[in-house]
Amino acid sequence: MLVLILTSSDNFAGEIIHHELHVKLGPADASINVSDNVQLPAGTEKAEFSLRNTLTVKASGVELILLGESDAGRLRHYMINRLPADGKVQLTYEGKIKSDVIKKAPFDMPEAVLSTEYVYLDNASAWVPDFDNYPLYTFRLQVAAPLNWQMISQGKRSEINGSYLFDMPQPQDSVYLLGGPYQRYSTMDDGIDIGIYLFETDAVLAEKYLKTSADYLRLYSSWIGRYPYASFAVVENRWQTGYGMPSFTLLGSTVIRLPFILSTSLPHEILHNWWGNGVYVDPSEGNWSEGLTAYMSDHFSSEQQGRGSEYRRKALERYANFAAERGDFALSDFSSRHDEASQAVGYSKSLMLFHMLRTQAGDEAFNNDLREFWQRYQFSYANFTDLIQQLYPVNAPYNDDNNDGYRHFAEQWLKRKGAPEISLDDVSVDTLQDGFVLSIKISQQQPGAAYQLQMPFELTLQGKIQTEHRTIHLKEKSNLVTLKLKQRPLAVTLDPDYDVFRLLHVSERPASLGRLFGAKKQWLVLPVKASAEQISAWRQLAASWSSQYNNVELIFDNETKTLPADAAVWLLGWNNERLKDHKQYLASSSQELSGDTVTIDKKQLHADRHAVVLLDADNSRTPLGFIGADNPEVIVSLARKLPHYSSYGVLAFELPEMNNVIKQHLPVFKSSMTWKFAE
Repeated sequence: MLVLILTSSDNFAGEIIHHELHVKLGPADASINVSDNVQLPAGTEKAEFSLRNTLTVKASGVELILLGESDAGRLRHYMINRLPADGKVQLTYEGKIKSDVIKKAPFDMPEAVLSTEYVYLDNASAWVPDFDNYPLYTFRLQVAAPLNWQMISQGKRSEINGSYLFDMPQPQDSVYLLGGPYQRYSTMDDGIDIGIYLFETDAVLAEKYLKTSADYLRLYSSWIGRYPYASFAVVENRWQTGYGMPSFTLLGSTVIRLPFILSTSLPHEILHNWWGNGVYVDPSEGNWSEGLTAYMSDHFSSEQQGRGSEYRRKALERYANFAAERGDFALSDFSSRHDEASQAVGYSKSLMLFHMLRTQAGDEAFNNDLREFWQRYQFSYANFTDLIQQLYPVNAPYNDDNNDGYRHFAEQWLKRKGAPEISLDDVSVDTLQDGFVLSIKISQQQPGAAYQLQMPFELTLQGKIQTEHRTIHLKEKSNLVTLKLKQRPLAVTLDPDYDVFRLLHVSERPASLGRLFGAKKQWLVLPVKASAEQISAWRQLAASWSSQYNNVELIFDNETKTLPADAAVWLLGWNNERLKDHKQYLASSSQELSGDTVTIDKKQLHADRHAVVLLDADNSRTPLGFIGADNPEVIVSLARKLPHYSSYGVLAFELPEMNNVIKQHLPVFKSSMTWKFAE
């Protein structure tokens, strides 16, 4: 996640001001005392600012007027009159910081914390005066640390007589202040102070993070431009977060110890120091930073491992499963992730947009344009169109003499809800004396106007080992393409590597947990023979999924013998009566369900030692899934775990630790995007 304070684009033209902050914390009674010497532009006669309502403020040598309150009284608004000619004013304020929780997402933390265990303050905490028309500012922060505490903020860090000093010369949109009884480990790499703050001593974990952080900082510096801050830190958090702030990332205590975080979340959050915390998001056309960051970190990592097309397929599956039918919206309306649909649009659709731009431009031009964008916009605001204009290739097929094809590209992908629905309608071959003519009919089935697309396709030709890759330019709802070939064509596949953002045809979408989670309705069929404790656990699972997907209905297995045909269905429990009539749908050449035993790839799994998840692999039928579990604690654990495995179709967990021992993607047996001829 990236924490963004989204400011109205009308305010972006303001000058940059400076805060000189001296802070004293009183963790025992949650009190704070601040002196803030503010440098406003010379000649400023009056200025307005907001501050947390629990803080009492005074201003030296000027007139301070209370204007009113907002945000249900949480903020107070002030005006300063009769500022001196040099624009300097000293504000002093003090009061209590109450830790009120704002629940926006499952892992949100309190918007402000000041206790004997921890302090966390940011722009949402309203602890630093927020001046109208001045969204960006530099600052110098000096804070007296409680005994045995480490303090964290942006900027170059130093210690002076028991206080910590942070000097931040680059314009920021928030002043972060964190602290607690941390163990600090650090190293210097290429002039960057790299640190990690842990609640407990753990030199081995610290060394892994220090080394990996240095590696990724060097990678992105060489790719985009030099890392923009004097330091970078990984900070352990009591809440299970994954937040990217300017010059540090805040990772939950459980999250930080997951081994895969070093190669997934960590590079993602490091990259946000360029995108989102280095170039700020003008949200007037949506938040572009999440998609670009995901593309250059998560997608890049998969691509380096030869799995780029698989990553893109999963991104398109996520959109099809969670956004296309219920919850879709225009990319220009994306601000942050708060559910599966918003992630599918703001991350998956967005990263596919950048992939299409890169495919059109080529790697070298795309990377050069990224570097130029960074040099032009660092520590200022940019909107989605600014970025598209920078990355849109001059030689793109839809450009014109004014080189403003990017405007249509932006309108098509930012403002328009939905996705192209591509259909390979017909393929035919005519024989000539000197070769063959291949005719390909392609249509766009989505409502509304046609998209302008560069559609890649793959040709398999008789007598040639290597397939040929070409591109079709689609401009209409119905398109006919003819090609003259020397060899007889054997097969045609549209978009074989998933390079285009589009709504996957149902035949392209393998059976997966995500297809059930994202269905218009999920029927959860409970076993009536289950114990009261088991039924309670299944109901907890249902409640958890209902809050996440808002599509869950419950029914007992004795209430109907015919399962709903218009909804995804889960059969819950080893003793579910409906397994008798439907277990054949859960069987395949590689798996079998018999009583309380499942065989997967000749490996036997038993109900007393394993929890299993099986799906009907036939994606032409209504999605059907089975969860084999009977221990109430295991069932509750599965409620939390399974949403994280949404792209998989077969799962097994070893009891009692719930270690995942099998996870498999199910295949697509026949895609409508491929047309084959008999040799």
